Amino acid sequence: MSERNVEVIRSEIAAERQRLDDDLKALQAEMRSIALFVAAGLVVVGVVTWRKSVKKGVEAIFKVAR
Repeated sequence: MSERNVEVIRSEIAAERQRLDDDLKALQAEMRSIALFVAAGLVVVGVVTWRKSVKKGVEAIFKVAR
C-alpha cells in the first residue's frame, strides 16, 4: 500500500468540497427555475378560484334578490 501524505489528503478534500459546491450551485439554480413555475401556477389557481367564487357570490345575490 502506498502511503498518502497530508498534502495529498488535503488536495483530495479540497477537490471534493469543490465538487459538492458545484453540485449545490446547480441544485439551487434548478430550484429557482422550478420555484418560478410553481409560483406562476399558484397565481393561476388563485385567479381561477377567485373568479369562480366571485361568480358564485354574484349568482347568490341575484337569487336572493329575485
